[in-house]
Amino acid sequence: MSVPNDRAVFAQEIMQALRAEYTVMPRFGYHQPLDYDLVTLPPDFEPPVHVPNVDLPLPPPRERMGYSADNQEYLQWGEYDRDLILERLGGRTDLRSGMRIMDFGCSSGRVLRHFQDQHKTMNWDLYGVDVQARPIEWMRQYLPDHFKVYTGNTLPHLPFEDNFFDAIYGFSVFTHIKYQWDAWILELRRVLKPGGVLMQTIHTEHAWEFYYRHRNESWVKQNHTPRVYENPAMDVPFLYHGDIGVSQVFWRRDVAKKYWSRYLRQVEVHPPSEKNSFQDMVVGLK
Repeated sequence: MSVPNDRAVFAQEIMQALRAEYTVMPRFGYHQPLDYDLVTLPPDFEPPVHVPNVDLPLPPPRERMGYSADNQEYLQWGEYDRDLILERLGGRTDLRSGMRIMDFGCSSGRVLRHFQDQHKTMNWDLYGVDVQARPIEWMRQYLPDHFKVYTGNTLPHLPFEDNFFDAIYGFSVFTHIKYQWDAWILELRRVLKPGGVLMQTIHTEHAWEFYYRHRNESWVKQNHTPRVYENPAMDVPFLYHGDIGVSQVFWRRDVAKKYWSRYLRQVEVHPPSEKNSFQDMVVGLK
């Protein structure tokens, strides 16, 4: 084999290793792209799932980002979380016509899809962002245009003007923001209207105890520092673990309220919901 061919093979091996290293999340990059090749083609999605008496198509199981492959369970879980958001939101502000709401970390629309009724009956504007490009592309292809979705990035920046949203919610996002979590709160605060509501789930003592109960499961040991699954109770004020690819963030409840209250008003930390959750929810006002 000639030297140039040797170099070409070596270069190809290097590129394959780099792509494998950065597939979960680019170490220096901004979001998880659709691919790492020079040419990007539309994803080869499986056909969407159509459920009787459900207006919007469901993503096929592969595009549900780890949520249930059972259609009814997937729908019920998303609807339950939608109702939880409406309950928390209604406790802080009037649910009025023309509101703008954003799902921060929307995945393929698991929760956001269930605000379709509010869009139809109350003219709500629905926005969604995710750091992963693939679920956003699925929503672009299969959900109506009034779902305004885009691929965000790991840097604390949102492409919206000041005082834009009435409410921003998120499930299991700040549970993984190890870097610049405080700057992210400030950026979310910036785009909220005065009196706007921020609702985000976090890991607290409840999540710590949950992971300890499941300490022998491989998915716990792969994603957590041994301190979490070797100690039955949270023994530190906070813990940040991992890198930009897989991070786990814990705050003690009182610490979370104290820290988030630097940036928001009337902060409350609600315990995990009765169904499908081990995460607390922080709710605060701009």
